[in-house]
Amino acid sequence: MRQQMEEEQWDLCRLLDAALHGRPAEMLPPAEKYGAILELADRHRVLPLLYDVLAPKLPEEDENRKRLEKRSAETVRQSYRLLFLGKYVTGLLREHGIETVLLKGSGTAGLYPVPELRKSGDIDLLVADQKAGEKAYEVLHEHGFRKAPEQHAHHHIVCVGTEQIGIEIHVALAEPFDSKSVNEWLAAHQAEFLAHCERTAVMGVEFPVLQPAYHAFYLLLHMLQHFLRAGFGLKLLCDWVVFWEKGYGSGVEEHFCSMAEDCRVMGFARLVTAVCVKYLGLSGEKVPLLLCRFDWEAEAANLEAFLTEILEAEEFGKSSADRMVALRGTGWRDYCREFHHQMLLTYPGAGRYRILHPVLWVMMFCGFAYRNVKMRRVSGYAVLKKARARGKLVEEMKLFR
Repeated sequence: MRQQMEEEQWDLCRLLDAALHGRPAEMLPPAEKYGAILELADRHRVLPLLYDVLAPKLPEEDENRKRLEKRSAETVRQSYRLLFLGKYVTGLLREHGIETVLLKGSGTAGLYPVPELRKSGDIDLLVADQKAGEKAYEVLHEHGFRKAPEQHAHHHIVCVGTEQIGIEIHVALAEPFDSKSVNEWLAAHQAEFLAHCERTAVMGVEFPVLQPAYHAFYLLLHMLQHFLRAGFGLKLLCDWVVFWEKGYGSGVEEHFCSMAEDCRVMGFARLVTAVCVKYLGLSGEKVPLLLCRFDWEAEAANLEAFLTEILEAEEFGKSSADRMVALRGTGWRDYCREFHHQMLLTYPGAGRYRILHPVLWVMMFCGFAYRNVKMRRVSGYAVLKKARARGKLVEEMKLFR
């Protein structure tokens, strides 16, 4: 069974390679494997990307073709809903003096051979700061949007309209990491990201999107944020492939690498890029600087471990209840640092007062144990074991060092 799963994963990567480059697959897998491959693709939210590669090869009455057509049609409809809602929201906010930049979503979909087939579920907009975010929400509230009942992050405000599509107003580039210097770097450069945007037509509709180097850095930041939590699946790797395949030239790559080095995330950037080159067909000639110091032989085990981690995570780590965080190492100090970081995220107000930390640690531990047993139905030991296993990979990246 393990060998079968590995073959299906490899088949999916080969099919995605063809789809991302807008070409037919050189060699199709046996027909009896299609069902398992499509199921795996669906769990990673990349099934519609396979439409042009697989659908013409399947009989019209084939159940796999029907499944592929259904999911693709749903994705196309959702893409156009997001496209025009995004146009409306960005225009509305601009009329009220609030400048925004579209993150990911339609802006990234425009890089694909068939933009409508890139699945997205919400609209992400970057604003200048918390004050601008609150003002943006007030404007949206006046036009029928409401705050989502649950706000699961500190770096954005989530609101929904009558269509129940989420609008995420990003008041920061990312959720706080467990590195003060990295968080300070991101905060200091947020205005720079907003200043480096351009209006680009996506499927015939114009949007304010980040200029290429900043777009790439945000894609990386988004991957890293999810990786350090429960994880991410193949869709975000696909975004990375289609971005660099556009061939922006050495200036964009140099600028991106400079920012990645300054923010101390270059190890992660290199590993992501190498995985995309080896398994998803990204041309190494398009990313020479990202690969110039990459030791393929020495990093072979890390490449395989990283791809395995991504395949196991599926979309945003929803594959298993024991996936919560990845440590930045494997020692007891790494457990303590992550536990303290999670406490500060959970109690941002009270966490400012050191005298309250012992009480907050106890509350955090009790909440952690309760949620694991009653809600996730998983042991705390399983969560810590998984975090440590993933921490080995993070340690190899020398993240934030």
